[in-house]
Amino acid sequence: MAANKEAIAIVLDVGPSMNNAPPGEETPLQTAIDAIKMIIQRKMFSESKDEVCLVLFGTPDSDNPLADGDSYENVTISRPLAVVDFDFLQQVQNDITPSNISADFVDALVVALDHLVNATQGKKGFAGKRLILLSDLGGEFGDDQIQGIISGIKNSGTELNVIGPDIGDDDEDDSQRPGPSGASNGHQKAKTPQQRAGERMLQRILEEVEGECYSFSEALPALSNFQMRQVRPTPWKVQLEITSSIHIPVCSYIKIKDYKVKSFKKVYAKDEDAEIGTLRTYHKNDEEETEVEKEDIVEGHRYGTTLVPMSEDDKLNMKYKAEKCLKALGFTKAENIKRQHFMGDNTHYVVADKDDETAVVALSALINALYETNMAIIVRKVYSAATAPKLGCLLPHIKSSYECLIYVELPFMEDIRQYTFGSLPVKEETQANKKYKPTDAQLDAINELINETDLSQAVEDEDGEKTDALKPKLIFNPYYQRLYQCLQHRALQPHDPLPELSPLIANSLNPPQEVSARCEAQCDKIKDLFKLEQVKKEEKKTGENMFKQKEDEEPSVKKMKMDDDLGGGLADLTKAEVTEVGTVTPVDDFIALINQKNADRFEEASRQMQKRVEQLVTDSFGPQFYGKALDCLKALREQSIKKSGPTLYNNFIKSFKDFLIEKGRRDFWEMLVDEKQALITKVESEESSVTLEESKEFLAEKEEKVKVESQPAAAGDDAEDLLDQI
Repeated sequence: MAANKEAIAIVLDVGPSMNNAPPGEETPLQTAIDAIKMIIQRKMFSESKDEVCLVLFGTPDSDNPLADGDSYENVTISRPLAVVDFDFLQQVQNDITPSNISADFVDALVVALDHLVNATQGKKGFAGKRLILLSDLGGEFGDDQIQGIISGIKNSGTELNVIGPDIGDDDEDDSQRPGPSGASNGHQKAKTPQQRAGERMLQRILEEVEGECYSFSEALPALSNFQMRQVRPTPWKVQLEITSSIHIPVCSYIKIKDYKVKSFKKVYAKDEDAEIGTLRTYHKNDEEETEVEKEDIVEGHRYGTTLVPMSEDDKLNMKYKAEKCLKALGFTKAENIKRQHFMGDNTHYVVADKDDETAVVALSALINALYETNMAIIVRKVYSAATAPKLGCLLPHIKSSYECLIYVELPFMEDIRQYTFGSLPVKEETQANKKYKPTDAQLDAINELINETDLSQAVEDEDGEKTDALKPKLIFNPYYQRLYQCLQHRALQPHDPLPELSPLIANSLNPPQEVSARCEAQCDKIKDLFKLEQVKKEEKKTGENMFKQKEDEEPSVKKMKMDDDLGGGLADLTKAEVTEVGTVTPVDDFIALINQKNADRFEEASRQMQKRVEQLVTDSFGPQFYGKALDCLKALREQSIKKSGPTLYNNFIKSFKDFLIEKGRRDFWEMLVDEKQALITKVESEESSVTLEESKEFLAEKEEKVKVESQPAAAGDDAEDLLDQI
């Protein structure tokens, strides 16, 4: 097992000096607890295997293996060394309380170091140990064990970090520097002689063990950023084939990859005691939503109007088969590979197999040759026999400490889309673009703004040299930061609403202050050069507003042009307004009636449409008008769903069924059954009270009532009744 874990002991002071603060400010203890929670959250969300323990000093009781009644008093191992979890986070949130007892921070460091050494003894995978002390050093301490703790830290290979005090020169004015809690303001109280003595002692320890000290003002912003999950890279071993006789054994490692956040859908339940499970079923796209077994499903593709089934065996037989390889197809100048042609969601570093010295020398010679000639290799990459071939390039990359080839995926010809856009009217002036050509002053203003917003030379480093304002290594994704902020809040306060956006995350979304300050003058200049005018919306020309005259205007004698837009043409102006559902175009008349703006006429139009359907069926000689009647009924049903009027339609269709049976129009009713023009159900409209089962039963009742009405006519029936039954 590779040694990639770290054992961390967090040593926290809960004594009285940590609970004092000016009014309206957080105590050093609360600030320290916030820092510990941030450390735990970073470990949790990055899924780190590091193990952490918590040691408190200043507690009323003594709970550690070194306490013997006279030494190492008031030091408690609150949580043994283990991988962090939400229980640990809740313990830090709720169970740490201040006390009025001071304890020796040197004793606490000895207890924590002893616990780290004993807890990791015999365990594999630990690459290092770390002590993190959080205290304002306001308590008493003894100096008799200083040399012992220094030797123990050195011999065990432990790193010491201190968060809290701001160690500076003794003659520095306390009001001008941050105090123990990291606040740099006039309200911070001056340091006590005890704190100054503790700082001198701690400074000696840090110098001996080469440790680091941070104030809260420095540590909190750095700890507030959640880290992504760290993944140990796995090499992809392959032969880089230059020619048929030149093969170099290489290993490829993922350097950059698009990070996908872990899904939390499967671990959520309103009932905390509920067992989480996944159930997936397959259904047909029909009214009954018939369930289908997964084994009965096969993938299909359309070929015109035909659905061609494609089974898994068919896909395996048709799949392109290739062997694992990294084969050079040719060489080209590096400038021929355009930045916009880079594809894929990852970048790979290709290095020689470390166990093959010949390969190391051969690949180094190839990398240097490519670098000196400014060339790149176009390669064919097949990750495994189960993957499709990819086209990529290998670019030389040489640093002082290493050299390698960078692999980037390239597109095939079919992946490139060529879009041609008209050029901006800057150089060429034509009659079409003359109006939009910018002036020289406008072009200069935009160029100056671009120069001022250049982030590659935006800020100065410690040496006073210009450098990048936003370095990718130091920038965290604000989306993930917000997600983790909400997750940790919900874990600690499950019933509270989500918190506001953290100021640190909000600040990361704003441009650097130096860049914004430089751009103010350029933005004002652009506002002056590029005038914005409000465009008045032209009134649409209609017959009403063209012929309407204002009371104080003289009648216009100007002749209208023949090409004036009359808002729909002459046909619309001469067309009479629809007032009822006619027999010629009943569907169009019905749609026009319900869409009139002056009033809601849906109910009236529906009743007219119902009468028209009954008339068409009654007057039909055989199935002559059945088609038109069916179209009317379909339109009535569709609009009843849209206009939330299912009750009106359902009542009609029930009475219409009896009407058809009475008139002997059984063939039209069977047509309605075949077309599934049944009752409107709850599934189709929320206003309906009809269930899917009731709708099915309504269509299935036809046989019984039809048999009753199909008896022979009585002797006294007149000729009209006999014709109705034909």
